[in-house]
Amino acid sequence: MIDTVAVNVAPGETRVALLAGERTLEVFHHRTGRESVVGNVYLGRVTRVAPAVRAAFVDIGLERAGFLDAADARRERDGAVGPIGSFVHEGEAVLVQAICDPVGDKGARLRLRPTLPGRRLAYAPDGRRITLSRRIGGRDERARLAAIVGDLAAGDDGFVVRTAAAGASAADLAREAERLRDQWAGIRERRRAASAPACVHRELEPVTRVLRDYADAGLGRVVIDSPTALAEARRFCARHVPELEPMVERYREDEAIFERFGVEAALDAALEPRGPLPSGGEVVIEHTEAVCAIDVDTRGCAGSDGSATRLRTNLEAAAEIGRQLRLRAIGGLIVIDFAHMRRKDHGRRVLDALREALADDREAGLPRGFSRLGLVEMTRRRTRPPLAEVLGDPWPGPGRRKSATTVALAIARAMAREARSAPPGPLTVVAAPEVAAVLAAPETGALAALAESLGRAIEVRAEADCEREAHDIIVG
Repeated sequence: MIDTVAVNVAPGETRVALLAGERTLEVFHHRTGRESVVGNVYLGRVTRVAPAVRAAFVDIGLERAGFLDAADARRERDGAVGPIGSFVHEGEAVLVQAICDPVGDKGARLRLRPTLPGRRLAYAPDGRRITLSRRIGGRDERARLAAIVGDLAAGDDGFVVRTAAAGASAADLAREAERLRDQWAGIRERRRAASAPACVHRELEPVTRVLRDYADAGLGRVVIDSPTALAEARRFCARHVPELEPMVERYREDEAIFERFGVEAALDAALEPRGPLPSGGEVVIEHTEAVCAIDVDTRGCAGSDGSATRLRTNLEAAAEIGRQLRLRAIGGLIVIDFAHMRRKDHGRRVLDALREALADDREAGLPRGFSRLGLVEMTRRRTRPPLAEVLGDPWPGPGRRKSATTVALAIARAMAREARSAPPGPLTVVAAPEVAAVLAAPETGALAALAESLGRAIEVRAEADCEREAHDIIVG
């Protein structure tokens, strides 16, 4: 269960980490020029209808056209999936919502049924149904919420009752429903005044989005290292989540916040294909565009009883796999090859452990069992690029090495820390040419933001023989 949110705001990037004790569960990266578009609503223009792939391409004003699959073009969630040409046609202006960020050379994935999330409810203007989160327990509570929200729905209105609605009063739910309807009315008004392509609604900023979505996940602490982000978070909590406001605090230690909470080490480890287990075994994760294959390796395990050793290692692996899928933001088809177990009760225990590890993962589908080949298959929704693509570049060695952008942003954070204790004067950073180019590029915004926040002149010097992750900061 998530108990801590750690927020690092730095030139060019905001990072939000979700932690359970000392374990990093998930990290959201929001980089200048590569902000997430998930949840944004656009008035787009259909540029191409492709019947062969049952999809359409929609210009929403981004670098690449968005992708609208026929299943996401249905006006009703459970409606028949017909030919894409029966839903949209070329040249048409359509209101769409981004449900997945651009990944690789693919544009954002879109749908024609916008949903506006609140803390307790999500509003589907054309949803025509009431859906309750499967995490809401208790038959009586589910019936109570269904009755309250059913009375709130009118006409084509639809609502998703989120986990946070459990225990909420009818008045609280009614106020949120009214606020979401007002938000939808504003979107419709902006649509009438807009020309495609145009963004007519933007999702919350990264910090407030996490506070909205995870306020009821058992949070006990929200630690933020930026006074501006701290003030924004407190304003949001005062208005929407008042019980969380006392838990929002300023991070004041000298050590970088992600170093202090172990997030940097977790991110570094997540770029490697092999992860150690307490028993001495390893989880080996190979992620491709088509499938993620996971193998549990017991060769390093110690133990005289092979059956007991394999069970212990598999139980450890099940817990770690649940965490790694989230941390690495892996989506799509996932195939897991646990160490072979002859006893069926051992297999059931491992499956139960895996389901428990996935229980709080909102994107994961729960695995049903072992296949005839002894594999466990499951899926996880893709909503953002995998961590390896965000942080790294492919290279001939194992895993990935950090990309020039990742290294440049790390240098910008190091310069900000260095400047706090350095005497007045200009700063010079010496870095590899590809890293220096990223630092100086106006689209990343890192250098300009850093110079403004520090009140110092900053020079970037490229050194041809400098390794990518090496750098030197010179004061004066």
